[in-house]
Amino acid sequence: MRPQRTALLASLALAGGAMFTGLAPAAQAQAFDPCSAVNQGKLRYPTGSASHVVFAISSSYDSNHVVVTECAKQGNSWKKVSETTGRAGTAAFARPGEKREGDGKTPTGSFTLTEAFGLGNPGTKLKYRTLRDSGDCWGATPGKSDYNEFYSGTCRSTDEDLSAIAQRGPYRQVVVINYNRPNAKPGLGSAIFFHVGGINPTAGCVSITEPELRAVMRSLVPNDRMIMGPQSALFRP
Repeated sequence: MRPQRTALLASLALAGGAMFTGLAPAAQAQAFDPCSAVNQGKLRYPTGSASHVVFAISSSYDSNHVVVTECAKQGNSWKKVSETTGRAGTAAFARPGEKREGDGKTPTGSFTLTEAFGLGNPGTKLKYRTLRDSGDCWGATPGKSDYNEFYSGTCRSTDEDLSAIAQRGPYRQVVVINYNRPNAKPGLGSAIFFHVGGINPTAGCVSITEPELRAVMRSLVPNDRMIMGPQSALFRP
């Protein structure tokens, strides 16, 4: 079991005052336990056949600070495995059905996790692709046949150069969030990942620190899920 961050966040909330107002949304959500809420039948979205669910929960549609919680299914109930803070898109969360390419928003909803990529498999059972030094790309150009899919070759300027981004840090480890895929609809958004970061906002993904991401990846199996968005959108009162 990985260390939880409750004590750290509590100390930041107490000591922060105006200096730490940027962390307030995540700190406020920290007291909420999504695993217990699922057990109480409050989750608005399906968990499908998942044995692990990773929640990325913000305080509102306007906040890109998230609390990321991993829940594991044990019998007929869910138990918290780990919890940390992270970041979502620069423009926070899109309401269901409103995500668009390039809007800087993270989609709200429940999405399967079936594959991952990065600089070396950390021990995940998801299908894993080890990136090369160059030539690994992700389509982000609406209308192209490889939109929201991996492809090899020369990356278009309107697509993502996975190899280069991995060398810079964020894509050292990545879990693909199956938003708008397979059978992607042009313009509804692409390259929504769970990747390394946790400090700065993303372009629409969810990010946490690399050690914590690696630990989560080791527990994931195909068709586990990422459920993400504001608490009020994901759970009933």
